[in-house]
Amino acid sequence: STSIPAPNVSRVDSCMIDVDPFEVLTSAPPEFPETTAHKLLQTHYGLDGEFESLTSERDQNFRVRTPGGEEFVLKIANSAEDPTITDLQVSVLMHLEASRPDLLVPRVVRTNTGDTQLRIPGAGNRTHTMRMLTWVAGVPVGQVTLRPGVAAQMGSTLAKLGTALSGFEHPASDYPLLWDIKQAGRLEPLLDYVSDLELRSICAQCLRRFAAWTEPRLADCRTQVIFNDLNASNVLVDPDEPDRVVGIIDFGDIVKSPLVIDIAVAAAYLFRGGTSPLDDVFGFLAAYHAESQILANEFALLPELMRMRNVLTIVIASWRAARYPDNSEYILRSVEHARLMLDTLAARDNAELARTFEDYCNGHKDPGKS
Repeated sequence: STSIPAPNVSRVDSCMIDVDPFEVLTSAPPEFPETTAHKLLQTHYGLDGEFESLTSERDQNFRVRTPGGEEFVLKIANSAEDPTITDLQVSVLMHLEASRPDLLVPRVVRTNTGDTQLRIPGAGNRTHTMRMLTWVAGVPVGQVTLRPGVAAQMGSTLAKLGTALSGFEHPASDYPLLWDIKQAGRLEPLLDYVSDLELRSICAQCLRRFAAWTEPRLADCRTQVIFNDLNASNVLVDPDEPDRVVGIIDFGDIVKSPLVIDIAVAAAYLFRGGTSPLDDVFGFLAAYHAESQILANEFALLPELMRMRNVLTIVIASWRAARYPDNSEYILRSVEHARLMLDTLAARDNAELARTFEDYCNGHKDPGKS
């Protein structure tokens, strides 16, 4: 591999341009040969190591293990991702390193010349942004049985992360991201990709409800840069102590949006089976509220926004699976859970559930068999 020259590279310009939120999810991920990625690592980071490909929705990622035992993630962004958006993700991590070094998140690794990211040419005249992050050790919580107390740790951690980002600004932060709930109105043309007609009808009803009731109320909510993707794949626990959260990874959906969306996204993934499917949601919300107060108007929106996150999961995954059938198993991995969560929420009155959330977090009510 050492005989392969590294591609010419350029630094990243930080000016912002308009972006198409659909393009990054319809453009094929990068496909750099491992030998080329290895040469990029040697040339720009002065490192050698073993490579392992990692699964990604839209990018190409390699886990790198050096002979000295260090571990990193070499990330090559989709060519359709504007470089200023990648710069947003890098800048958030640098901000957290400086302001909250106690938070267990990846750190940005600079190149030999001090750059945080580089532009590299790929196949088909496409250009990609490359950067490298430290590897955060741990096991995704989705790979172990969710232990009592983990949901609460997730809540307090997300609250601390939100507080740390409350003053963060970046020119690209307000870009249109399809995975941002406030952009849900853009999903209507994709409904036909949901093959289950009953489920399609449910999603359509939710979208109408969002446009008529939820979206106007988001304008009165606190807005800032949010993590926007706290799920079982992005929360790491200690494999020897699976009741202890040790890291948060994957800042690819960072965006400026109402803070309550950040809370709702995480809560939407915490459904579990059995007679008390929302117990972990209550634990998560109470811990978040204890660390950083959730406001009354935000509590009122939580059930609706949790519902919409599951609609996003179903519609976007169905659309992308139709475009990439070879990767459909990975793309559709969360759809069953989203359907179950929609059914759980449909069996409850939204306003009553919102009041129950708020009362529980304020110590006034036990949800019982939620």
